[in-house]
Amino acid sequence: MPVEIVHPVPVDDVEPWLRQLGSALVDNTYDSAFPHRITRRRRAWDPERAWAVRDRGRIVGTFASYDRRLTVPGPGTTTHELPVDAVTGVSVAATHRRRGLLSAMIGDSLAAAKDRGDPLSALIAAEWPIYGRFGYAPATLQTRWNLDPRRTGVAAEVDRTRVRQVEPAEAGPIADAVFETARHRRAGQIDRPAPWWDRQVGLDGYDVVPGTEAYWFVHDGPDGVDGVVAWMAREHAELTGPGTVAVSQFIATSRAAERDLWGYLCGLDLVGDIELWGPVDDPARLLLDNGRALRAGEQIDFLWLRLLDVPAALAARAYAGDGDVVLDVHDRTVGGYAQGRVRLIASGGSVTCEPTDRAPDVRLDQRTLASMYLGGFRLRALATAQDVDELTPGTLDRLDVMFSTPLAPYTQTGF
Repeated sequence: MPVEIVHPVPVDDVEPWLRQLGSALVDNTYDSAFPHRITRRRRAWDPERAWAVRDRGRIVGTFASYDRRLTVPGPGTTTHELPVDAVTGVSVAATHRRRGLLSAMIGDSLAAAKDRGDPLSALIAAEWPIYGRFGYAPATLQTRWNLDPRRTGVAAEVDRTRVRQVEPAEAGPIADAVFETARHRRAGQIDRPAPWWDRQVGLDGYDVVPGTEAYWFVHDGPDGVDGVVAWMAREHAELTGPGTVAVSQFIATSRAAERDLWGYLCGLDLVGDIELWGPVDDPARLLLDNGRALRAGEQIDFLWLRLLDVPAALAARAYAGDGDVVLDVHDRTVGGYAQGRVRLIASGGSVTCEPTDRAPDVRLDQRTLASMYLGGFRLRALATAQDVDELTPGTLDRLDVMFSTPLAPYTQTGF
């Protein structure tokens, strides 16, 4: 029996589909958490958005995508929102590499996304070298921050009385509303549609996956809850030394909430290290009496983008300055969806982007445009390593100004 691409994938195949994915990602599909993952995936399974590779009755490759909403730069410190094809669950068994199986699945998926009218496709790359050949490029970064609460405090105006603990089931609906407001403060944020929060806190018949249980706290602002923090114990405190904590959720919609939640974390007893992931330009150090107690650790790429409709994507975001620029975009990857010449005009808050026959001001690859799209990478820097031709002097600097954002893009939500 020949190797075959299966699409759609019936819900009865969820378990073997997940077992293949787990083995490819070096996960343990035999631990106590795996049955919970099967149940979760079955409940939200969309056969039309799933692909598999089957060989002699066994699934040896997986691929899926979701409908998601992505925040993109808006006027000033606001954001707009775009639909995005969110790719996930990608794997091919080591026994079946170099046969074009991933190319077949991702080619079908991108064609379907283009037909739906999605201007962008997105993914989180498990490995850097894989996805560039399909047109994806890194668009957001994030930093691992480590806080030693024994070395620091926060400014005197911190009000810890506004922070209170809640049970997980109570936290879910509250956190949902706070996050939906908070995510519009930065470009790069992916939405969390139902049942995202139900799965986190164990509502609507979902069980929390063992090992991910957390303590939940909320911040009461003048108009209601405006901040949420959740943390898990990584190492328990012993007589021989303090414990460690991992923060799984830190969400704030006001400066007071951000300040008070950091003050709460700094006040945790018997803790020697608090770890959380955040934006590369997180201002938290400026809130601390000793900013060096908050150390920036590993910085990694997170959200990768691939443009499917350049005019629609560029017209959907706002720009930091006016400009009239013709971009000649090359797309030599699967589908060639971004290939073409477009004229981008930003003037007085109005934006248009349409195909044109005018002479180009700059020639660049689609992946370069994808990296700079949210404002996370500057074109001048990208041009030092990628194929960028400035045909009209001054265009790179002008585009760097136009595409800049007041805050670094940040993607808080995996998928």
